[in-house]
Amino acid sequence: MKKFTLTALAAAVLLSGCATSQPEKDSAQTTGPAVPAASASTQKAVPVPAASSRKLVLNMSGAKTSVEARDWSGFKEEWRAVFEEHAKEAGIAFAMQEGEPRPLGEAGTLLAVHVNDYRMVGIGSRIFFGVMTGNAYVDARVRFTDLSTGKSFGEQDYNTSSSAWHGIFAKMTPQQVDAIATGVFHELKRAH
Repeated sequence: MKKFTLTALAAAVLLSGCATSQPEKDSAQTTGPAVPAASASTQKAVPVPAASSRKLVLNMSGAKTSVEARDWSGFKEEWRAVFEEHAKEAGIAFAMQEGEPRPLGEAGTLLAVHVNDYRMVGIGSRIFFGVMTGNAYVDARVRFTDLSTGKSFGEQDYNTSSSAWHGIFAKMTPQQVDAIATGVFHELKRAH
């Protein structure tokens, strides 16, 4: 009987509502209304020239509270890994750039990401601790610039958030970064 009670309790914890995103807040937007990050095709397009769509250099910076957070290096690594995977799938050269965003004098797009705020929550934490882990979110401004000259192609705001209504398998930090990467690579594919 004790074993059954523990099993039932564990199942109840796993099935209880846990945090992840509110559909209206999972957004990648420009200056208009919020739209889902994964549906980048409904956004105002960033006019990336075809010659700049074959290489992407990711540069990450942020507000003082973001870059001084203890998990900032892990958060940046999450972005690097996700963007590298998307680049590989798209056949686009990819690199990270440290320091201030700067043109490199070669064809490509420099993606300067400024993270205003974020809260990193991993999938494992969500499964093991449920709603007690809190909500994951990313609030970032992304500037597309010419890697050769530094000329701006355009900017987009990406605001993703999680909510307890979606359960333990809702979008945590890795899926939110993936949704942002999907939007960015959609812009590069439009240029082909």
